[in-house]
Amino acid sequence: MSNQMSTTSALRRLQGIFAEHQQIAAINQPITTCSKPTNRSAQAIVDSFKKSSECPQFRRNRFHYETAVRQLTEAKHFSGIIDIIEHQKNYPDIRNEYFVVRLILLYGKVKMDHRARNLFDEMPQLNCPRTVFSFNALLEAYLKSEKYHKIGDLFRELPSKLSIEPDLVSYNTAIKAMCKASWLDSAVYLMDEIESRGIKPNIVTCNTLLNAFYENRRFSEADNLWDMMEKKNIIPNLCSFNIKLTSLVIANEVSKANQFFDEIVNKGFKPDAFSYNTMIKMGITQGNLEEVKMWYEKMLQNDCLPDHKPFTMLVTFACSSKDFDFALRLCKKAMKSHKAICNRIMQRVVDGLVEHSKIENAKELVKLAESCGSFRYELSLPSHN
Repeated sequence: MSNQMSTTSALRRLQGIFAEHQQIAAINQPITTCSKPTNRSAQAIVDSFKKSSECPQFRRNRFHYETAVRQLTEAKHFSGIIDIIEHQKNYPDIRNEYFVVRLILLYGKVKMDHRARNLFDEMPQLNCPRTVFSFNALLEAYLKSEKYHKIGDLFRELPSKLSIEPDLVSYNTAIKAMCKASWLDSAVYLMDEIESRGIKPNIVTCNTLLNAFYENRRFSEADNLWDMMEKKNIIPNLCSFNIKLTSLVIANEVSKANQFFDEIVNKGFKPDAFSYNTMIKMGITQGNLEEVKMWYEKMLQNDCLPDHKPFTMLVTFACSSKDFDFALRLCKKAMKSHKAICNRIMQRVVDGLVEHSKIENAKELVKLAESCGSFRYELSLPSHN
């Protein structure tokens, strides 16, 4: 009985935290509207998906659903998204909570929080159990929809009504929503609240707050959180260190960033692509080409590879620095690794090579681009004397 009263009390306080901000947050909320199909190809995706859904093996593959929703979003065919998700109610999988959770999260991805809520409410009629798992999915859908203030309403209304006990994932989602809404003091308060209920924060909780502290330049509170993590034996992960590394780079603390990178390695962590990209960005901001090249080489030596955006950033910087040999190496590596660089920037490399009398290199790049099977490039060799 006392535990139930404690839970009710905590949920009321949580709802109160959100309610304090709700009036302001209700202003200028983004509205997602559904539009009619813009072309036949979008409707063809819907028709094909619904037909394929008849196959149980197809329905088990989450990737099919995510791809279709992404394509329909790009086509602004939002009614088609609703159509393919609602169509899933025709199959026995709809009685499986894991399957319904996938559908709720898909609605969240396209900011259709109201649709996610309707599906959650319909679960009993669909003979599907509702547990804290689907409750957390609903919270995540509202988080993805950027309806942060409504998460407090969900906490107030649903747990007691449905006899659902929120867990650490529930509270972590609420804390993340508060951080996204810049209600950082409330997020800290909530962490203290759940801890008083015997729910121990984990590394997800701490990383969410660390990121918010650094983004808001509240460095002393970030330091205090690191101390708290050590005292409570919450072991930081690479993400924790990357968050701090990013803050040092943003603050232009070059020396401290370099020292902290070494500290990450000395603690036994293997820096990932994000770590190296952060250091490369610092070199670019400093205009230090040799530093950028050093970090890029270290990245490759440690079996990491830039994605298409960092590759684009690197090639652009190499061109600006008039190092077209480096730009050529980057382009060749990107194509070999199936990472896209936009045609305009690739053409800039070709032009730069020609301008610096590296005609054969320019021809090589044009030929490689023509034979690239992953992306279609249309490069031309400029006239030269």
